[in-house]
Amino acid sequence: MMMSPECVAPTGCLQGEGPVWSPSEGFLWWVDVRRAKLHRYNPKTGNTRRYDLPVRASSLALYDGSLLMAGDREIGVFDPASEVYERLCRLDDEPEGNRTSDGGVAPDGSFWFGTMDDAGREPTGQYYRYGADKAVSLLRLPSVLVTKTMQFSPDGRTFYTCDTAEGEILAFDADPATGALSGRRTFAFTHELGGLPHGAAVDSEGGLWVCLHGASRVVRYLPDGTLDQTIIVAAPLPTGCAIGGRDMRTLFITTARTGLSFPQLDARPLSGSLFAVEVDVPGLPPRSFGKGG
Repeated sequence: MMMSPECVAPTGCLQGEGPVWSPSEGFLWWVDVRRAKLHRYNPKTGNTRRYDLPVRASSLALYDGSLLMAGDREIGVFDPASEVYERLCRLDDEPEGNRTSDGGVAPDGSFWFGTMDDAGREPTGQYYRYGADKAVSLLRLPSVLVTKTMQFSPDGRTFYTCDTAEGEILAFDADPATGALSGRRTFAFTHELGGLPHGAAVDSEGGLWVCLHGASRVVRYLPDGTLDQTIIVAAPLPTGCAIGGRDMRTLFITTARTGLSFPQLDARPLSGSLFAVEVDVPGLPPRSFGKGG
């Protein structure tokens, strides 16, 4: 089944990423990593708003009316109402050339995120857990080049992640209570689809929606790894997705422009925009940082 999303916000982000749906506000939030900007889209009005950030935020999470964010080599919180940013902790052990990458909230309310070499050359990326107690701990996973996808199955018993550079989506058995991971396995390879796995979202049936960077596609995998649906995006570099909207059936897709040549941008002028498409299976209510269950 092929579906074509529409552009709902032609924001021209250099690297749009980290979309998060806020049910209480009815807004979609995402970031432009390269420009250190936060974006907001209101589906009811079609209006967008942009905020300046003091860090290059790469991933977001809802947090008591504000936004928890990972950026550069730190974790902080941004209050859109006051436009005030507060640093919560620094990643002092990260190499100078590293920055944060993708992230997501675990079943226990902790925030899991990854880091990567900003130049994309060295496999120095690590996985971290930031708990409600404001403590950062290193997750014992192998170092990777580009850490993307931090998603859990609806029951919290499967953790999905990937090293984009390898074109491989990984799955782990997860203990919802402790966050302990085991049973590392390959969930899917994406090479035959012409793209590399990037950001992802999980729906209420456990389907994993994955952006294929370089392939103009977002695909849905069933929990057994079977390819189920394909969405063609009018931008070659989809980066992240989130399910939201009034009935939780709108799949929002962020995209990038960085790395495209002028002829490619002329051919795909909507690159860097926010796209949306209606899907059959609703999403899950987004988890908030610090709130387990």
